[in-house]
Amino acid sequence: MTLGAATYQWYLMVHILSVVVWVGGGVTMQLFTLRLMNATDEDRMAGFLKDVEWIGTRVYAPASLVVLVFGFLLVHEGNIGFPFWVVFGLAVVVYVFISDVVFLSPESKRVGVLVASRGSADPEVRRRLRRILALSRFENLLLLLVVVDMTIKPFA
Repeated sequence: MTLGAATYQWYLMVHILSVVVWVGGGVTMQLFTLRLMNATDEDRMAGFLKDVEWIGTRVYAPASLVVLVFGFLLVHEGNIGFPFWVVFGLAVVVYVFISDVVFLSPESKRVGVLVASRGSADPEVRRRLRRILALSRFENLLLLLVVVDMTIKPFA
């Protein structure tokens, strides 16, 4: 094994582990949110929303940046260039990162405050939770498509 191949394999390992944390965590949060939508425990909902905001900024956002950085390192090290499957993955990662930082994380924080003041059964709380859930489902679907894209490399 040459040094270049070993370097590529290390980059690939870090890239894939970061994808597992980010995408797997997103799917897990989605499942917890679905369960929570049926809950009536306001303290549980407020606590969960704080946890989502915390893990989003401290785990998922950094993991997404690692995915992006190591993706570029893989493209460079493997001399791959930018075929469609790379551009598609890059576009989705950038979109999801921006969406999470600009909307989902701050909105989770705002809804947590709203739950504390109005309660979890409030129609505005429910509406905003459904909006968060819909956007995060869409993002999770896109990220899972990127995993498929990176695996089968269509149009390569």
